[in-house]
Amino acid sequence: MNSHDPVQDDEELYRNVRGKLEDKEYSIQDGKLIIEPHAFWDPAKIPDHKNPSVDRAKLKNFDPSSALLSKANGIVSINAGDVRAIGTVKTKHENEVIAEHAVDVIPDPTCDNPAHAIIIVKPELFGSKNKQKKAFSLLQIALARLATKNGWTLEPNLQQ
Repeated sequence: MNSHDPVQDDEELYRNVRGKLEDKEYSIQDGKLIIEPHAFWDPAKIPDHKNPSVDRAKLKNFDPSSALLSKANGIVSINAGDVRAIGTVKTKHENEVIAEHAVDVIPDPTCDNPAHAIIIVKPELFGSKNKQKKAFSLLQIALARLATKNGWTLEPNLQQ
């Protein structure tokens, strides 16, 4: 398999979640793990590009530990087909839908990480920063629900 091959619907995707509760990327409510929407925000990205990073599990030999960005992080998994099944993210103006954005997962290999992929919306989010933020927050909520449903693939190592 080539790192530039399209991401298939049946592919498992890994997402790093910062391991400390105070990072607010997850919480425990009534004993259950809740992945928070903030877990799908990439602080290192250019602020105008809201494309959460994931790793393609099969290009990581299905080893979630190889996807860790920090030993204190955990890994959650989501399925590419489930990401696409989110359907559409909507941009509204005065409560009227002015655009629908399809959700997709595309390869985005780097020299350091050939398994890297990104979650995108097509067409890109547009309009005011506030409109973009609202539309992106809906995507984050949907991704967090998928990750919560699946739980930890690799729990954070809180001993770090």
